[in-house]
Amino acid sequence: MIQRRLLLGTLAAPLFAPALARAQTPAWTPDRPLRLLIGFPPGGASDAAVRIIQPRLSALLGQTVVVDNRAGAGGNLAAEAAARSAPDGTTLVSANIGTLAVNPALVRQMPFHPVNDLAPLSLIFNATNVLVVPSSRPWRSVAELVAAAKARPDTITYGTGGVGSPGHLCGILVDKLAGTRTVSVPYRGGGPQMLGLVAGEHDFSFSPMGTVTSHIAAGTIRALGVSTRARAPELPDVPTMIEAGLADYEVLNWDGILVPRATPAPIRQRLGDAIRQVLAEPEIVADFARRGLTPRPTSEAAFAAQLAADSETWQGLIRAAGIEPS
Repeated sequence: MIQRRLLLGTLAAPLFAPALARAQTPAWTPDRPLRLLIGFPPGGASDAAVRIIQPRLSALLGQTVVVDNRAGAGGNLAAEAAARSAPDGTTLVSANIGTLAVNPALVRQMPFHPVNDLAPLSLIFNATNVLVVPSSRPWRSVAELVAAAKARPDTITYGTGGVGSPGHLCGILVDKLAGTRTVSVPYRGGGPQMLGLVAGEHDFSFSPMGTVTSHIAAGTIRALGVSTRARAPELPDVPTMIEAGLADYEVLNWDGILVPRATPAPIRQRLGDAIRQVLAEPEIVADFARRGLTPRPTSEAAFAAQLAADSETWQGLIRAAGIEPS
């Protein structure tokens, strides 16, 4: 009996050894500082969100996470730099719906492929876009703005954080649903765009909640509508675009973090887990809320599904609108 037990133990050992080894394998830990690229300059929602989570990510990963703003080309510069980086977990990029889901329809020669060259880790946030106008403009409702745009085609301008940005999408959708022809004025990010709006350089914009509330309170701009299906708690008296007369109007503004596509699964898992843990912390949730952002920790698969759905929706809308890539 003893010999039989010994024999069974000897035969079983090789079968269980690989599983045991896997269970005992320590989680990946970076051996040098990480770079987290942002495709837009300071002052916008993407920059604010990344800088909120950066200290906690550094603490959880045991290495400094260095924030690196690479503004330009609607976020493409930063995304391309990440896509071409070594897939060792030390280079990440924060990219939004415009960069990943919309730019492929607006940029004739994309310098990277959002799916083939980058791997999603987790979404970071959703943000409510607010239709705002400078206080110097006369319009006090969406209907008044639409009437002015119809009366003067190709003259009413709206500022955006760049070609393909969420603010650009909002303007495209207004033209489609309202039958207007407005003119997009791209800036190098949401921060510069908001400064331009306050200065009266353009007629309106759709900007993230976190960048408009202080200006609304100061009276330098006016809010006319929000891009979500429900009213925003921060601006309960401001109607949704649907309530204002544009049926089915909704634009979700999201941002997520990605790494080079060839990054090994254990590294992606470690980074994704850290991001999701940080986004669930009460202090982070509260800090996001103060900026009009809703944390959105997701799995790789959920992020990929969101990207696929929005790519189909927005690229189809852009083609239907006859907008040619440049």
